[in-house]
Amino acid sequence: MKNHKMQTLTLVTILIAALGSTSILFASSLQYSNAQEEKNVVRDSQTILLEGMSLPSKDYIHLYDTTPYLIVMGHIAAKLPCDSNNKTSLNVLIGQAPALKPADLELVKELSKPGTMCIYHVDIESGPQGVNPITDIALQNPTDNEVKFGPTASVVIGVDEISPVTKTGESKGNMSMDNSTH
Repeated sequence: MKNHKMQTLTLVTILIAALGSTSILFASSLQYSNAQEEKNVVRDSQTILLEGMSLPSKDYIHLYDTTPYLIVMGHIAAKLPCDSNNKTSLNVLIGQAPALKPADLELVKELSKPGTMCIYHVDIESGPQGVNPITDIALQNPTDNEVKFGPTASVVIGVDEISPVTKTGESKGNMSMDNSTH
């Protein structure tokens, strides 16, 4: 009887170990299978602290480049100097170099201090193949005055999905931009 209990206990232990291994193997296969289906999904986040830096008149800082991939989906949040009407004189430029355009920033009123620093954000998304490709993000000073960044000035860029640049979305040469404030 004692030997039978020992055999039963051993058999149960082996079965539990086998089931556990099968579950782990299944979970690994499932994770690999999902990874294959979502091969363009990424999560990259870049925080650029601007305190103590300056941005000369009519100049820009190139902040992020995904070439040879398009940013399919992403997000930008920027804490920048602003006037009493919550307007910043700076542009966050997006696009594929050299065709960069100002992003349509939305004020985050609850986190902003008019006349000092305001937080803005925008979701970014490349359009269908060859339409509105985004590979580059820059911060532009289109004004005639140098901008000096105080404490907490920053830009956070989050990229959630990328895809390879296609023939219709190939890079067009050296980076330049429109100096207007659109």
